[in-house]
Amino acid sequence: MLQRLSYPFDEELYAGDGLWSRSELEEMNDRFVAAVEQAFASGGESRTAAAATMKMNGTPRADEIVIELAWRYLRTNMEAGIDVTFFEVAGRCPGVDPHKVYTGIKRRLIEARKELL
Repeated sequence: MLQRLSYPFDEELYAGDGLWSRSELEEMNDRFVAAVEQAFASGGESRTAAAATMKMNGTPRADEIVIELAWRYLRTNMEAGIDVTFFEVAGRCPGVDPHKVYTGIKRRLIEARKELL
């Protein structure tokens, strides 16, 4: 038989109220949004990087999103007849393991080739 230990805040959590009032949560959210906007304005954070760290379907997918954006950059340049080096593509993926970028781009190139055949 499983036993769930009782915690002093259980009653609050089960009631759906949580530990903070709605106005406190809204105030915390407003302060967070203001801090993030300040980081964007000061150049300490980029909107592209922040967007890439969003969760998709409940799972963090930052690396895949960044690699997809780099792929779109590469594909756009290829379609325009412009040569792009891997270093330029990898440079668009800060913080992502270059090998992961390589395998992600390689997979997309193979898929694109199959679509052409």
